[in-house]
Amino acid sequence: MASGFQNRTNREGTPVPIIKVSGNHHEVGLQLGRQLKDNLAKKVKKLKESDNWDKVRREAEQNLQISRKVFPEYIREIEGAAESSGLDLCELFSTVCDELHSDIYSFTGGCSDLAVTNDVTEDGSVLIAHNNDILATLQDSITLIHYQVEGEPEIIAVGAGGLGISVGYNSAGISLTGNALYPNDVKVGVPRMLLVRRILASNRIGEAVEASILKARASNYNQIIADQNGEIYSIEGSATDYEPMYAVNGYLVHTNHYTSPRMRKYESDPGAIGESIVRYNRCLRLLKTNIGQVSVDSLKAILSDHANYPESICFHGEEVKTTFSVIINLSTLKMWLARGNPCENDYCEYDLF
Repeated sequence: MASGFQNRTNREGTPVPIIKVSGNHHEVGLQLGRQLKDNLAKKVKKLKESDNWDKVRREAEQNLQISRKVFPEYIREIEGAAESSGLDLCELFSTVCDELHSDIYSFTGGCSDLAVTNDVTEDGSVLIAHNNDILATLQDSITLIHYQVEGEPEIIAVGAGGLGISVGYNSAGISLTGNALYPNDVKVGVPRMLLVRRILASNRIGEAVEASILKARASNYNQIIADQNGEIYSIEGSATDYEPMYAVNGYLVHTNHYTSPRMRKYESDPGAIGESIVRYNRCLRLLKTNIGQVSVDSLKAILSDHANYPESICFHGEEVKTTFSVIINLSTLKMWLARGNPCENDYCEYDLF
């Protein structure tokens, strides 16, 4: 498939850097390691300076052994990145085991997601919207990665300059966004960041859903998986359980807490999810008022909302903020991406042919 991933903006938005990688998994890893070398070194350094680094490294080694058996292709990618960046393999692998070091990057907040089918949009498009709320210090490292890996659909992914991917979509018309959850049943297994990588390599939505509920997983996010047909699922997961929720009425939203009554027992700190509950209901209310007329512009407005400021959909915390905002049109394979808070920054438009 011929590809032309281009920044087509004529606006004042600041384009996010694009890293292009191609070849087999090891070759892709080598390219990632060379192009992300400085950021990868910073992430490893931060982990090694933490008080519980010995525990993180020990458990990451166990996760690496299991991941090598389940996803050898993605371990080859990480091996390539370690080789070209000059970093120790296990130390680099530890950076994708975020369930092991959530305390190191602890914060109040998370991400807000809205997904709508072609039944309820203004022009019949399938639209996915996401605000990514992480440490403000990571905003400058936000990067786009364009994967052209042998045997996989082409992938466009957004991340914070490391090997972990936050959101993305592919040439098969599959998208993934989602929200951090904090389950109390984390175990040794395949890191949830590797589940993300596998989901985005899927050719069918059923394949993507199966990847999201991999039995050998160490933990899980809430994974929002959609395709060009308007099939949209929100998979609330933990290490040992999950609840699939379908966009029955043509839409769904999610933030950073378990909404399924059956999954609430996995919430590690039920007393710390108040602001997530507010964002969830605010997203739902604003989306419902637009049913039948949902558009890219109306989603931009919702993603810029400030109810419950600063812990709003458009998050403005001192340590944590919305570092990027993205809207994906799966019907046209276009994406709009704003670096930083969407209330302050214009979106750049990108195409994947």
